[in-house]
Amino acid sequence: MNNEKRKKRLLTREYLLRATYSYLQRFATTEKNLRRVLDRKVRRRLPEFDSEDLYIQAKVWIDEIVQNTVDQKFVNDRLFAEGRAASLIRSGHSKMKTRQKLQAKGVAPDMVVEVIEELAEQYEDMDFAAAVKYVRKRRFGAFSTRHEATEVVEKELASMCRAGFSYGTARKILKMTRTELEEILYAAP
Repeated sequence: MNNEKRKKRLLTREYLLRATYSYLQRFATTEKNLRRVLDRKVRRRLPEFDSEDLYIQAKVWIDEIVQNTVDQKFVNDRLFAEGRAASLIRSGHSKMKTRQKLQAKGVAPDMVVEVIEELAEQYEDMDFAAAVKYVRKRRFGAFSTRHEATEVVEKELASMCRAGFSYGTARKILKMTRTELEEILYAAP
């Protein structure tokens, strides 16, 4: 076995450009998240003893590369937010959890509010439909194979509240029968 440390390769603009397009081939992202990804690559690539000048130069390269991807429409925060929000709601995330996840990816808070409002127009009650999907996914309430003990119901309520659903919505869904829940699931867009 070779116990020598791997020699770190040089940091170049071409490396950052290749890394950017490789990342964009695999993932949709926001401007802010792309900057974070590239900054991590720079920090990993730079030896600890290098000067601050190279890091400053790398920041300039990152700014140029990110601006080019935005100009070429490879990175669009609005489209990312719309697609990701719809996907999260369809998979059973609450509006609150969706808002948090979008903001964590670097989408502007006002854009997040707009996207969620537009999405709410498509659904009759977006949080209710998402809560039903959450209950099915977690096998709570009528989808549960466990007995109807009070402590189990309380734990399920607590889990739903932590997931961002209101207490009233959680109680209502946990009291519904399986057929009622399945009608809501299959009627949802």
